[in-house]
Amino acid sequence: MSGLGEVLKHAILSVLPTLSPDVINQLVEKLVDQGVESVDDLVYVKDDDILEFLRPIQCRKLLCAWKNQENQNSTVVSLPVEVLPMASSETNSEIVSPQSSSSSTSICVSQSWPENFKVPWNIMPAGIQSAAKNGQRPSPADRRQMIRVLADEIRKHDLNPTRSQCATVTRKVVREYPKSFADMIGDRQIGGGNESLLSQLKVRIEHLNRNNTLSQRIQSSDSGTSRKRSSTDSYGCTRWQPSLPPGESSETLELKRLKMEEIYLHEGDSGAERGDVCKLMEETYCLQRHMINASPPPTIAELKKKWPYLFIQRHIYGHFELLTEKKVKRLLELSIQECGQIITQFFKGKPTNDDVRNILSKGENDVAANVLQLLLAHFKEKLDGIILQADEFATPHDVKQSLHLPGSPRLIILGESLSNKRWMLSMEGEIVCEGAQPCFVSGLAALFSLFYNFNLEYQDEAACTLEFVQRRFIDINPERGSKAKKGKVTSKKTGKVVQKKSCTMNPQVASLLRKLTDFEWDFV
Repeated sequence: MSGLGEVLKHAILSVLPTLSPDVINQLVEKLVDQGVESVDDLVYVKDDDILEFLRPIQCRKLLCAWKNQENQNSTVVSLPVEVLPMASSETNSEIVSPQSSSSSTSICVSQSWPENFKVPWNIMPAGIQSAAKNGQRPSPADRRQMIRVLADEIRKHDLNPTRSQCATVTRKVVREYPKSFADMIGDRQIGGGNESLLSQLKVRIEHLNRNNTLSQRIQSSDSGTSRKRSSTDSYGCTRWQPSLPPGESSETLELKRLKMEEIYLHEGDSGAERGDVCKLMEETYCLQRHMINASPPPTIAELKKKWPYLFIQRHIYGHFELLTEKKVKRLLELSIQECGQIITQFFKGKPTNDDVRNILSKGENDVAANVLQLLLAHFKEKLDGIILQADEFATPHDVKQSLHLPGSPRLIILGESLSNKRWMLSMEGEIVCEGAQPCFVSGLAALFSLFYNFNLEYQDEAACTLEFVQRRFIDINPERGSKAKKGKVTSKKTGKVVQKKSCTMNPQVASLLRKLTDFEWDFV
């Protein structure tokens, strides 16, 4: 670690001595990426910059300590009257009352207002009050009115609150009435449970501030050329970088790896089913993660040369289960069986665009394939963002010759339809796996596993659909972080390159999950 890195590490450990080394390293990298060049720059760090790595109380401890150990709850900001943000005409509350006899004034902005904020239930619509009292889901119209009331009340404290401040408020709403407002999948809460509320609230506040350019906070980003290890890599993982197993050393694990390499040399893919190979794959999991997590990361070709069985369907699933404690194929099958009909009926009742209508009219036989296409269509993502199709009898060589294989993972279906067809997986422009089961769900499960097994971000072409699969079907719902790419992306609406907003859950995904929960409530 560089000199600056060590200084920052010390600055963190002096306040949070029990923080894990992985979190500390990720936090240091984020601070440097944000532009911190010395310990003096730490006073400019905001909670939004580091909240993805820390819990709220830990975050506040750090910021408080970095601001010269001052335990004040407010800061005074002096601004000329002529540049004070003006309240939007859409709020009836007077936010600032500057003194007309002075050319400048000081306003005291309480930094602790989110913690002290009281949700104004008494002025909420009658439908909201009734739903909360009876533990029911409110109607979309009542919920929108509730968001308007919340936004107006919040802006009495801060015209343009940060996402973190809004999150504190929405968490209070969910904590008081989880049955009515929490993001749910069946009887399970998604992440913090407040993402859809938070998304709606921020959209409302941004709408109120649309003509108020002075109140907009602009965040700069440093576009580095080399990708560093970040929270995205370990997102949703329970054993991302495990320690050596008891009684093992790097040398003994390497001997086991060489043994598997020799078996593959003689038996090829068929050796993957051997009992001793399955045992060796599990025993060398630590060594596999050590190589995958190396910085800079190895290429897929390098990994496949040393760990050929890591790219066999059975062991793709096995590695994912050790990494996340999730049986990916089984979870997908059960989720599709449980909610596939609900999702289909939801879109039949309310097709969200022409692409959704076209998918519904085709009547795909395979429920999983049909649901995936409906999700892609709803999010306005193309099929080839996840799936490519090739000739039914094509070999891996044929596929590579006939298709342009992108760097990000793709599921390649051999045949015209998606139902019960042979499949392959591609990554980094190469075919890395041939499926052993001609089943769409098995291919989708293997494809999804690749993103976690090899620390990959979701490609922009299908990020919403993949996140929906992650949250609704696989039940990976961390409260912080994301598998979506950060930085600049191409806007689907304008086609222009824009700075992507950092958020735990994609707002479009949060919105659809909320609507499905409300629909399921009535459907059942």
